[in-house]
Amino acid sequence: MPNAKALSQFPNEKQVLRELQRIIFGKHVKCPHCQRQIYVIELKKNRLWRCRKCRKRFSITSVNWLKGMKISGTKLWMLVWCWQQKLGVLQVSGLCLTSIPTIRRYYELFRDNLQINCDDIILEGIVQMDEMFVKGAFILGAKDIIRKRIKMNVVFKKSPEKHDAMNMIFQHVKPGSTLFTDGSKIYRKSEDWWPITHKSECHSKFEFSQTSEVEGMWGVLRTFIRRMYHHVTLKKLVKIIAEFEARFSFKELFKYALNFLKNSLSSVPLAF
Repeated sequence: MPNAKALSQFPNEKQVLRELQRIIFGKHVKCPHCQRQIYVIELKKNRLWRCRKCRKRFSITSVNWLKGMKISGTKLWMLVWCWQQKLGVLQVSGLCLTSIPTIRRYYELFRDNLQINCDDIILEGIVQMDEMFVKGAFILGAKDIIRKRIKMNVVFKKSPEKHDAMNMIFQHVKPGSTLFTDGSKIYRKSEDWWPITHKSECHSKFEFSQTSEVEGMWGVLRTFIRRMYHHVTLKKLVKIIAEFEARFSFKELFKYALNFLKNSLSSVPLAF
């Protein structure tokens, strides 16, 4: 097999299926339709089962977002690792010998099934805030300088208004924090609306020291999109931004493929 030596670092098919079984069903496999365990018989090792009571078959891919998976377990593991390492689709195609449409489909599945809630992110201490414009929308972004956490909101309007900025501050900036922004009018007198210390600088006068990190974040975002996806439509922008947020604020999910699979493939719900 081409690339066999380089790919030997990944677990084999048997190991992957065993891990997936543990994640989805736990120590003991129960029927997801009737909850019974004693009637379950194994048809294929770590892959397919049948319940003698309700006479239904089920597998590790029939009860979650892996339904319809036509690639091997090892290749799934490889694609998760490549996605975590932010490898572009062309690079992954050469490594995994997989078509680009397949890679894009699984990248989208991974992104859509991150079991995290970025709406609960709270920034505190020293927070920098700024906005970036794209065609048909703009992105409000804020960064916690000490804890290196970020929060972004996509607003589908041509230009931001004061209430857009204030809503983000209300929801994601902890009272008592110090907020640094540019001189835009949408941030003026923020301290009158929320208990924060607000400081601003004028970019037209080449003042960038207090907002340098959040300004640099936009460059990181653009590089991330170009490297992994080459482009993004407005329809998918919210999900792409959510993935970018997760990579900053939940880094443990992107260290190992097993961490992500445990997060996204939660135990199967029993007794529908």
